[in-house]
Amino acid sequence: MQMKKTLKGSVTVEMAYILPLIIFMILFTIYIVFYYHDKNILLGAAAETAVLAAQTERQQGQEVPDLQSFYRERAAGKLIWLKLTGVEVDLDDKWVSITARAGKGRMRVQAVQKTKIPEPEKKIRKKRLLESLTEQEE
Repeated sequence: MQMKKTLKGSVTVEMAYILPLIIFMILFTIYIVFYYHDKNILLGAAAETAVLAAQTERQQGQEVPDLQSFYRERAAGKLIWLKLTGVEVDLDDKWVSITARAGKGRMRVQAVQKTKIPEPEKKIRKKRLLESLTEQEE
C-alpha cells in the first residue's frame, strides 16, 4: 500500500493576504518615525532661533542677526523626509514668534515657537522699590 502525500496550499494563500499587511505596517511605522523626527527638528531649531532673537532684542544696541538664515542653518541637513518650505519671524515688544513650514507632496508640517522677551531689570527695580517701601513703613 502506497501513501499519497498531499500538500495543502492554505499556508500560501494565507501568507498572500498577511504578508502585504505586515509590509504595509512596517512602512507606515517608518514614515511615522520620519515625520515625528522632522517635526522635532523643526521645533528644536525654532526654539533656538526664538531664544537667540529674544536675547538679542533684550540687549538693546546690539545688531539683530538674520534670524531666517540662522534657522535655515540650524535645520540644514537634518530633515530626513520633509523639505523646509518657509520661515517667518515676528518680533514685537514682548514676544518673539518663529513659524517654520516644511512639506513633501500633500503632507505639510508647521512648527511654531513663541518666547517672551525677558526683562529682568524691570523686575529687579520693582522688587527694590517694594523692599524700600516696606523698610520705610517699619
